[in-house]
Amino acid sequence: MFLASTALLSALAGPSAAAERRMFSYDPISADAKRLTGAGLTVLFDQGLLGAKPVKVLATGVPAQALLRKGGEKDLGKGGLAAMSGVDANAALYEVDGKAEQGKVYVRAFCPGSKRLWLSFSRIAVRQDLRIQAFGDDPAAPGQARLCGTLDFSYRGEWRLPSGGPPDPTEDWTDSLTGVR
Repeated sequence: MFLASTALLSALAGPSAAAERRMFSYDPISADAKRLTGAGLTVLFDQGLLGAKPVKVLATGVPAQALLRKGGEKDLGKGGLAAMSGVDANAALYEVDGKAEQGKVYVRAFCPGSKRLWLSFSRIAVRQDLRIQAFGDDPAAPGQARLCGTLDFSYRGEWRLPSGGPPDPTEDWTDSLTGVR
């Protein structure tokens, strides 16, 4: 029984090979979302049995994208998200890879003066609005992060991904899509 349970848990928590890659687009609602994203944001993510794991954020209106990796709450300072006022302590935390793609552009735009950027995501689900909160390392308080913006978005739709993988946002890939589901 124990071995069967362990095998089941291993299968559920296994690599994201079983995950389905999806892409949702969102329109900006809040002032921070409008200011920082203009036409909105698109999130490329892996949908697995245990939920959605964001892989990239893409500016909907311009060719800019940022690669994400799982963020560590300890990097935000003592207490992580739970110690910060006005933030969702239960959100999923990811760090923007400042060395990949346009990651540095996202860091500068979302949190001026910071060298690192973390994004917390509310639950990603079809036809559900999204809240992203941006955090940057605080130059005035080393070892502590600061809230740089709360970005609220309304769900716009899901892109159908071409069979060859995710589209290249630096190309006019919208012509190759069959439409929004």
